[in-house]
Amino acid sequence: MTRRVRSVLVLAGAVATLAAAQVEERLHRQSRPVMGSLAEVQVYHPDAALARRAMASALDEMERVDRLLSNYRPDSELSRMNASAGRAPFRASAELFAFVRRCRALFEATAGTFDPTMGAVVRAWGFFTRHPARPTPVEAAAARARAGFDKVRLDEAAHTVSYAVDGLEVDPGGIGKGYAADRAAAVLRELGVASALVSAGGSTLYAVGRPPGREGWKVAVRDPTRPMAALRYVRLRDEAVSTSGTSQNFVDAGGVRFGHIIDPRTGEPGQGVCQVTVIAPTATDSDAFTKAAFLLSHEALLRVLDGRRDLHVLRVDGPCERGTIWVTPWSSGVFLND
Repeated sequence: MTRRVRSVLVLAGAVATLAAAQVEERLHRQSRPVMGSLAEVQVYHPDAALARRAMASALDEMERVDRLLSNYRPDSELSRMNASAGRAPFRASAELFAFVRRCRALFEATAGTFDPTMGAVVRAWGFFTRHPARPTPVEAAAARARAGFDKVRLDEAAHTVSYAVDGLEVDPGGIGKGYAADRAAAVLRELGVASALVSAGGSTLYAVGRPPGREGWKVAVRDPTRPMAALRYVRLRDEAVSTSGTSQNFVDAGGVRFGHIIDPRTGEPGQGVCQVTVIAPTATDSDAFTKAAFLLSHEALLRVLDGRRDLHVLRVDGPCERGTIWVTPWSSGVFLND
């Protein structure tokens, strides 16, 4: 083979490699209203048709989770459980039973700050409606009597869930979007997708792998005082991030702003914190641990996170307009300025 022919072949090979790389780096997106917000899936894949099918399947899975766990749909399995488990043991599907079991484990892991049985209390404050308002003392006391994860009984042998009091309800809002994002990510992996970002309404995201040529998916942590600005950035790879705070869903009563995150220990919304962001290995965990990050003191939170260096927290303490940033000591280099 002559040198000229060899050079032409090398050049052609280089062009083919470059073209293949450009195809690999194509980004595909799909979005759909799910769980009362806009869910979005982004996928890098060379096969556009496969990417479209995978994204559609992931969004279908999030809709299926909504049909399972919605407390707005009276026909969902979770709604049927809430309606009957206070009167007789409810035989749950394997998935719902495992979900409630996971809730119990997270309740224990967060020192009781993640408690999905606060549904009655959340309803009393009107956070399920467009016009929340502070309940009367009588209404608040009645709601607290119908809440508390210590009132939930799981029968492992019979796969039943029962409540010690009628009117107690499991509210999936604390981790429902995170669980849906995890399930969507599992579907994407099963379909051969190695690089994807799943957004459950923007407040919780899970990253599958990383974009081509990058160390991770770059995600902005929003500034609570400037919705279109970033407070910090994170780069995710096979992990999730959740952000929660008082700047969007709150009640103003007597000159005090009460956010939607209820402290199970008091039945009142948590105070003194503007916003928290948590990075965790799963979106279910990142959602649940935002409650601990919001409600606990720095010292108590560090005790809860002892041995969990895979969890990272950024917290804005104080009023949003003049808050101060606190970060878990081992998270240097996780929350970035750009």
